[in-house]
Amino acid sequence: MAYEIRMAREADASAIQAIYAPLVRDTAISFEDEPPSVAEMARRIRETLAVYPYLVAEEEGGVLGYVYAGPHRARAAYRWSVDVTAYVAAGGRRRGVGRALYGVLMDTLTRQGFHAAYAGIALPNDASVALHEAVGFEALGVYREVGFKHGRWHDVGWWRRPLARATPPAEPATFMQVWRSLGT
Repeated sequence: MAYEIRMAREADASAIQAIYAPLVRDTAISFEDEPPSVAEMARRIRETLAVYPYLVAEEEGGVLGYVYAGPHRARAAYRWSVDVTAYVAAGGRRRGVGRALYGVLMDTLTRQGFHAAYAGIALPNDASVALHEAVGFEALGVYREVGFKHGRWHDVGWWRRPLARATPPAEPATFMQVWRSLGT
């Protein structure tokens, strides 16, 4: 592995936006209609890091891919569940970048005390399904015709990966509490 996995910084917003924008503009992988600006990506990084991990894979100063987690739903009983997302630049695909990012993300989420991670994948997306299943996610089901983009309806499949097993669970730690304890 010639790349390093580290915490995202607001300064990474331009590189992250460059990875994400074509997926928003040209595909149904993301259900956003317009690519967010660099400033919006910086805001998302900052706000995510207050509680959840936002990580990048970096090689020679360039961002190859990124992952992050966020709340699964707003109600209090959901606070031990997270939604996760991964995006890899064209130059980082088929190099293990997604697996490496998800490995660090899942370890961090487990240390934070989260119980399960969920991933929604716009279908069809064989590469994303393969990545998620390779890192331990199991298929749950499909929301049929849940999103309309580029002139047609799209299905979203849902996958789940178990994390921490404590019952009853302790309150989840923040990302920074766990990240600092790892000495990173």
